[in-house]
Amino acid sequence: MHPRDCERLSELMGEAGLDTVRLAQKVGVSKQFIAMLLQGKRGCKCSTAEAIAEAVGRPTAELFGDQLSEYSDNETEADVTVITEEDPYLLFQEVCELTRTPPGTMRNLRTAGEGPPFFKQGRWLKCRKSKALAWMREQEEKANT
Repeated sequence: MHPRDCERLSELMGEAGLDTVRLAQKVGVSKQFIAMLLQGKRGCKCSTAEAIAEAVGRPTAELFGDQLSEYSDNETEADVTVITEEDPYLLFQEVCELTRTPPGTMRNLRTAGEGPPFFKQGRWLKCRKSKALAWMREQEEKANT
């Protein structure tokens, strides 16, 4: 889901006393994610949209409309990734090795919001193995269409 009006969302954040860092903390995403969302460079899951709307005190439909995305609340059990002990966290370099993507290319993809969903823990970038593999499948599907 993409915000209807990125500038309006930014105004509402200000009214609620939230900057990108505080909103990211409240919602449980990175400040980079919020920045890209405000620039219109990226969308979000319905659950994230709902958390943002709650944080700024407005209805989700007002901020994001009645959009549905591939990550909607209508997901079936088969669509949801199950995290188990067999689904380890991989470091940035390990994801590069797993996907056979040069680190420089992976950094560029991450900056553009197009790579696997990394998160920062301390000074380490990490990603679940299943998420990195799902990203690779998406790349393969894009290449085959």
